Amino acid sequence: MNLDGYDMVLIGIGEEFEEAPDALEAYNKLSKDLEGKNYFIVSLCMDDVIYKSNLNQDRIVTPLGGRRKKQCPDACENALYDLDVEKCPICGKELIYNNILAENYIEQGYLPMWEKHKLWLTGTLNKSLYIMELGVSMRLPQVVRWPFERVAMLNNKAFFLRVNGKLPQINAELKEKGKGIGENSVKWLIEN
Repeated sequence: MNLDGYDMVLIGIGEEFEEAPDALEAYNKLSKDLEGKNYFIVSLCMDDVIYKSNLNQDRIVTPLGGRRKKQCPDACENALYDLDVEKCPICGKELIYNNILAENYIEQGYLPMWEKHKLWLTGTLNKSLYIMELGVSMRLPQVVRWPFERVAMLNNKAFFLRVNGKLPQINAELKEKGKGIGENSVKWLIEN
């Protein structure tokens, strides 16, 4: 992967990374590739392995939540708790992980970083932008797939790369400034 000549890099991480045995190695390789670059990562993984990597945590948002915080299953209080807290101090129920698997998902866990991501994204307009979508499925296309395609279409200086073992196709509007690679994204990232 050659990022020379690009001012900014937008990365989407998808389900191919979730629970992958060599995901940490891939994240650390990505960190090395991004040295000196202005980047932001939107990850759909809830395993939180990305936070164990060398990537800058202030440049990562995980809108589906994860396993770093807990919440009340009833969201009786709009609060998040550290992992060592076992029961909700309000209702006494056992706390669960703060992620979209919770019936009453408390979004405050990711919203501050989402706002930072949106602000960063406004700075990409008319800049040379490398958009890299790695292993994102169609499970929640409105979070990464469609917004990333839209950013690529709106920015005349953008290049769009989609690496996916099952869904590498890119739409017709991006054919001139994009590429799809039909490989597992974790393996591809480690090897390239």
